[in-house]
Amino acid sequence: MAIATGHCLCGCGARTRIAPVNDRSKGWVKGEPLLYLRGHSLTANVKRGAANPNWKGGRGRSSHGYVVVRVNGTRQYEHILIAQSALGRPLRNYGRGNPKTEVVHHVDGDKTNNAPSNLLICTHEYHTALHHRLEQSAAWPEFSKINRRPSHA
Repeated sequence: MAIATGHCLCGCGARTRIAPVNDRSKGWVKGEPLLYLRGHSLTANVKRGAANPNWKGGRGRSSHGYVVVRVNGTRQYEHILIAQSALGRPLRNYGRGNPKTEVVHHVDGDKTNNAPSNLLICTHEYHTALHHRLEQSAAWPEFSKINRRPSHA
């Protein structure tokens, strides 16, 4: 008895076998031809990284509006990398919220302006006081307009 087959949807035209069981995660329906041969799915042929025509150099934006870059396969904040490069060492990190932890402040309030002249390395304690003072000053409306988190509406 011959087993009925379909054709692979990747475009190669090869014949596929019949699904032996239902498997929603794979798109299999028992008794119907499989959609793809093993290794032929459309996602298997997607160009990744610099080979993709939509590649943007490994740069993007975080949900908080900061520029992120891909370094050794991980996403890192660009302003922190620039500050660490200028210092010649990693920022001191004593834990989130610790007053002695070093942070990077954008002087003009624009989270995408990572020019070294726009970055101020300071302790978390000083950074909190700086923002408190900015809130009290007349410059706060302009600063907060630039520094506002993007809305997700």
